[in-house]
Amino acid sequence: MASARQPPQIVLGTHTIGDVTALPGIIHIDKVEEVQALLDVFYNRGYRTIDTARNYVGSENRLGQAGAASRFTIHTKVLDGTPGSHESAKIEASIKQSLADLRTPSTESMFLHVPDRQTPFEDAAAAMNKAFHEGKFKKFGLSNYTAKEVQQFVDICEEKGYVKPSIYQGNYNAIMRGGEKELIPLLRKHNISYFAYRQNNHSPGAGGLFSGSAGNSTASTRWSNDNPVGKRALEFYTRPSTDDAVAAVRRAAEKHGVSGHAAALRWTTYHSQLDGKYGDAVVFGVRTMQQLEQSLDAFEAGPLPDELADAITAVYKSFEGGEEPTFHL
Repeated sequence: MASARQPPQIVLGTHTIGDVTALPGIIHIDKVEEVQALLDVFYNRGYRTIDTARNYVGSENRLGQAGAASRFTIHTKVLDGTPGSHESAKIEASIKQSLADLRTPSTESMFLHVPDRQTPFEDAAAAMNKAFHEGKFKKFGLSNYTAKEVQQFVDICEEKGYVKPSIYQGNYNAIMRGGEKELIPLLRKHNISYFAYRQNNHSPGAGGLFSGSAGNSTASTRWSNDNPVGKRALEFYTRPSTDDAVAAVRRAAEKHGVSGHAAALRWTTYHSQLDGKYGDAVVFGVRTMQQLEQSLDAFEAGPLPDELADAITAVYKSFEGGEEPTFHL
């Protein structure tokens, strides 16, 4: 008999923390005292894990100034996103700067954040292996890669005797479930944890889809076609095929006295294929203290009523027979 599913761990994503002048509309928490206050609430509610990245401009620096490494487990990622960013020297320099900004000698994990398909994967794997054996991080992570590419990294590392990837980050929520078909079985096969992340406000709350803000928010650029974040959100979540299903979810949520956003968070946490026994996690981001409190309240409310969970699960069927949103880049 299979062991019972365990809830995934809850991880605070920090893409909204950093230099607000660099990414206005995306970064909302800049001042160190604001960062400290946010971390205090997260810590006092009993949570101990943070996710960040070199690509989140100023995030590691603000976390370092706030002393996050002294009381939180930290996951971070290599600076990338351009061809050649995974060359050995660039990976080494990125890791060095991350640790300096975070004010820590090592992190729990270090991810290759955005695939660099120009640099041979062998070179990237070798650079990560070197840093691992130097004690810079405990776990080698991959983010936004296809299932085929994850397998390629595993094969390379096994052949070369390198540290193998043991953690993966990708989009996953009630809408983005393409990873269930090929990626998640592969991760289970190789004992790789799955961190469902909230990059570009996509997941696990589906970027406001279930709260009714999809395409309607005038207070945030996340649903604006004028920037890459908003454009990507609009592309994934405002397709006509989802309208009826999403309306049904909102009606079911209202019937049970649950907000659409809270319902989406709880679905990902308690009704998806994420499983804490594999080290899986839900990574969520917030723009305000109120959002932090509300999100934690949602997580702590536990599983959804069956009717509501089933309604959210059914949303994915709106993509059957058509183009499905992907979990990778």
